[in-house]
Amino acid sequence: MGNKNYLKILCLFLMLGLLCESAAAQVSGSSGNRIWDANLSQNLTYTWTPQTYSGFYYDLDTGEGSENMTIQLTEGSRSVQRNGLQYETRPIETNFEYGNWGSYQVIGFMAERYFAGYTENSNFVNDDISVISDGQLSKILIDSDDRKSLYTGSSLILEEGYSLNIVEVDVNGNTVWVQLEKDGDVIDNGFLSSNSNYVYETDLGDADDVPLIAVHLAQIFRGTETNAIFVEGIFQISDEYVQIENGDRFGKMEISSTSSSGIIMRNRDSFTLGRGDTVDIMGKLSFVVADSSELRFAPIVEISEPGTYELRGTVHDETFNTTVWTPYNFEGFYYSIDENVSTESLTLTEEISGRSIDDEALVYSTSPALVKFEQESWGSYQVIGFMAEKYFAGYPANTFGNSRSVSVLSDDILAKVLIDDDHKRSMFTGSSIALENGYSLKAAEVDVNGNRVLLELYRDGELVDSGITSSNGDYIYEADIGGAEDVPMIAAHISTVFRSRETDAVFIEGIFQVSDDYLELSQGDSFGKMEISTISSSGITMKNEDSISLSRGNTISLMGNVSFKVADSNVLRFYPFVEVKSAPQDQLRIETPDVFVVGEAAEISVTARDAAVSDVEIRLGNQSIGTTGDDGILAYTPTLEGDFTLYANKAGYLSGSKDVDIVGAGVLKLLLSVSPENIREGDQISIRVTDSVEKQPVPGADVFFGGQKVEGQTGTDGTVSYWVTAPGTFTVNATKAGYEEGEIIVEVSEDKAEFEFSDLLIEPASVKGGDAVTIQVNVTNTGNIAGETEVELLVNNETVDSETVSLEAGETTTVEFSHTEKEQGDYTIEIGDLSGTYEVTKSTPFLTGAATIGILATAFILLRKRRD
Repeated sequence: MGNKNYLKILCLFLMLGLLCESAAAQVSGSSGNRIWDANLSQNLTYTWTPQTYSGFYYDLDTGEGSENMTIQLTEGSRSVQRNGLQYETRPIETNFEYGNWGSYQVIGFMAERYFAGYTENSNFVNDDISVISDGQLSKILIDSDDRKSLYTGSSLILEEGYSLNIVEVDVNGNTVWVQLEKDGDVIDNGFLSSNSNYVYETDLGDADDVPLIAVHLAQIFRGTETNAIFVEGIFQISDEYVQIENGDRFGKMEISSTSSSGIIMRNRDSFTLGRGDTVDIMGKLSFVVADSSELRFAPIVEISEPGTYELRGTVHDETFNTTVWTPYNFEGFYYSIDENVSTESLTLTEEISGRSIDDEALVYSTSPALVKFEQESWGSYQVIGFMAEKYFAGYPANTFGNSRSVSVLSDDILAKVLIDDDHKRSMFTGSSIALENGYSLKAAEVDVNGNRVLLELYRDGELVDSGITSSNGDYIYEADIGGAEDVPMIAAHISTVFRSRETDAVFIEGIFQVSDDYLELSQGDSFGKMEISTISSSGITMKNEDSISLSRGNTISLMGNVSFKVADSNVLRFYPFVEVKSAPQDQLRIETPDVFVVGEAAEISVTARDAAVSDVEIRLGNQSIGTTGDDGILAYTPTLEGDFTLYANKAGYLSGSKDVDIVGAGVLKLLLSVSPENIREGDQISIRVTDSVEKQPVPGADVFFGGQKVEGQTGTDGTVSYWVTAPGTFTVNATKAGYEEGEIIVEVSEDKAEFEFSDLLIEPASVKGGDAVTIQVNVTNTGNIAGETEVELLVNNETVDSETVSLEAGETTTVEFSHTEKEQGDYTIEIGDLSGTYEVTKSTPFLTGAATIGILATAFILLRKRRD
């Protein structure tokens, strides 16, 4: 082995030793990690704070958080005694998204964000209002500064059945008449001018005149053909509040104190952290406990809706001088709590100088580890976390009956783990389960004896494989991934094959899939600000190529989906985070009749990935009405009339919901549908009205579009036509004697050019004073007509350059700027809603040719002496 390679390996081992020592040092104490582990030097009295747990509400800019939770454990015991878990929360001030409104009070409660009150800093209120003083908490439904355009007859659709209708603009274009509706009834009117606020106040429990909705109207426009209103700020809180008082119980917790200064809760009864359990604590907050003989657990918050969520690591600030992030203190990194398997770490190896991380001072490392399949009969596979995503690294020998082992990492390849679950699903002959990457698995036919099933695998509608599998057997699909041949890419465990006179069914209890779109790696590859320094079958190490400036208020993309978020504060405060999107494929979907009838049985069907899901709890409002069977269906007979929401919940899935109408026996409700599905201004649409029972066309119904009656009534086919003349969100109603009124909300898109900016690139990241940086950005016209826009380059909030681009609908172009700064420092680049930074260092003094030659000669002599 050469000296260079030996030194590299020695340095790597020394570095890893330092990382391990540093990581061990940081997990000791009474706080700092999300995960509590009996094997670490953590106190038996342990506290989770907003700085250490991303489920709690935290304002990075101010460094303030709302919630804290402290547990008192007993050595060698899994039991938490009465009052051994204390939770407390307090209101804190936070800014409205629309900056001109100032700030309001927010409070985290059971790991959810609630409105606590308005203060003297809330610009659209006259007096302080504290709803928490009355023991009330309301959800914050909307807090936005997005710019929206509305037109006469259209509506601004808000939450909980509210809508702000644009009735009319006056002849001078100075004033707009608006009406606020709640569930179709007008409850308020207002006449507003440009640059004014519409504020709707109402009594909220014991709190009087609480602003429930605020909308900022930035501008009113009256044209010869179109009247437009532009909105730049929306704030709404729920009129359905949580009432709390001493003695109230939420899960295992009971309120012991509540006041304007906050809430304290403690557990009323003892509870056990049983191995493998998920212990419901309160609301959506639970403890997940490792299925292990050693006690290891962590708080988790149930994700109940699809969307994008931020998982952050422990904050680096004056209190937590965090320099190592692992899965213990950064939920974004891959971790298996049952097996205590982690692979990733991110380490600051040097102190931060001012606001800058020096070259190669940030080290990321990851290594493969064996982890069990969720379907435990399959054994284990090799997994590796890479840039906070879960990747497949290989199989040990004898996995899926294959005698040889497989290591794709040995070929410098990583493939994402797309599915790994043991959920129970049912398929019927001819039905399919949707997998990832365009694959679907179809139950083609069950044999006459009901013992085996013919399975067909499709990709993008084309048959790629088929196989026959028996009960308690596995279907395996193999494919080449890069240089690795015959890699089991898809596995499905068939628990039962069933044949009856009426139904053939197949029950699946486990799916595993890795991606055939693999990631090929090599030494020197760059990902964001990080560069691969070593890669082998034993792991990957990356370091930052250049210094990283932690400029205030910035979000710095480190690598892949991992970023640093820096406080907009004089105090240096930041944390690593990833944004995760809850997979829509794991969303429970509810299918029901359009209308329920009191006393008549109806079926509620629940699916996920196009397959029926069993053992799903169904709730009607707050009442549990049963669970789905093996066919994913619950039969339900309603007893009460009204408008309700159905909820579907099952561990391992995202909760689903659907609004339903329940009418009395013999009552017919009008149902509406509109075509085409995507409507633009100027389109002629067809509005169809049917009854809720037989789904038959209803002639002679009156139809209203945006509050205006459509000319004529529905014909014998139940339809009426209407020319749409303005864009916006409109309510379409239908009425007829003897029927309950029906309505539907439609979106009408306007013909306009809209522009989005993406892929901001600043090169190089660091230059000497007087040298230029190149700034590139992609501009796309996402609208439906051609148009032009001005691309402005801002440096430290000042416009320094611009370029006008003209694009057809759907067209993209790249705009490039060159910019030079002489003064040393950090500079923030902004184009549209994108931002980035670069650094200007001290310029190198000018050297004459003779001086340069002298320096080179001296260097040559020194090098020669060193060799001799």
